[in-house]
Amino acid sequence: MKTIKRITSDTISEFAQKIEHAKENFIPMLPFVKMPLHDFDRYKSYSDKGIYLIDYIGDEYCLYHLYHLSEGDDTLRATLILPSNWDKRFEIIEQSIPNIKEWFVEEDDSKKFIIQSLEYGEIEYYPTLSHYLIPTIVRNGYGPKYRMYMKRDGSLPLPQVTDLDEGLSETNYSLELLDDITNFYYASTNNYRYFTNCTHDEFLEMLEQDFTIRNSKFIIDDQGNIVAGIIVTQDSEKVWIDNFTVSPEYNNSLIGEHLLSKTIWDLSNSCPDETLYIYLNRDCYDAISACEINGFVPFEFWTDMIFER
Repeated sequence: MKTIKRITSDTISEFAQKIEHAKENFIPMLPFVKMPLHDFDRYKSYSDKGIYLIDYIGDEYCLYHLYHLSEGDDTLRATLILPSNWDKRFEIIEQSIPNIKEWFVEEDDSKKFIIQSLEYGEIEYYPTLSHYLIPTIVRNGYGPKYRMYMKRDGSLPLPQVTDLDEGLSETNYSLELLDDITNFYYASTNNYRYFTNCTHDEFLEMLEQDFTIRNSKFIIDDQGNIVAGIIVTQDSEKVWIDNFTVSPEYNNSLIGEHLLSKTIWDLSNSCPDETLYIYLNRDCYDAISACEINGFVPFEFWTDMIFER
């Protein structure tokens, strides 16, 4: 007998009461900043943007809020996993995680399901359940991926830009390169360690922004093939170097370091007062080394538990 039920606009009042009870008595699964955007009160009203579920575990229950980044996104993400009873939290989660996995396989068309855990970072304001429940989630077939946010220390001098090897050259973004760029990121390279998790539509939207067009850079070989790239984006007052990718055949070379240091130089002129941020997989040692050489320091560590069909 299935234990998970989807909460709709007709049943949101019951859901809101349970959230109110939970937020007053228990600690959430995931970290939240106590701001209007992230406060629990957001779950007291129904929105079509998310998927609201409740899993009944005997006399207890577990609440879930799931979402996709955008229409067509092939990854389902969890923003809230909240057992009803703190004293029985491990028992509830042990029983509920297999249920939510079964629900995902049978009811959702997404390719991946991600449950994130913040290990350490600026946004955490009290301990969460996630630290204790990672083993339960992994035992249910979710593969852990270890992520890291880094930001550049603006007090450091600008880095030295190394020379490129013969046969390689640097180029800025142009519309003529669009097909080659999307092929490089989504088809021709198997090295996704540098590449952030965004949909193809979101990727194309980034390349329509003036800031991104002006600041994105690529390295091409003597055949005109893209072998490395950085696509820079701007979010509020932050500048992100998220899409830093080097082709596998150039691992352990200096082209990543060259591309990153040259990008930092140019950004220091176009937006000198803004901090630069980058998001990486922690097993991407070449990229992390290039970032450290160029003055980036880690400040937030995540584990993404990912279930893939």
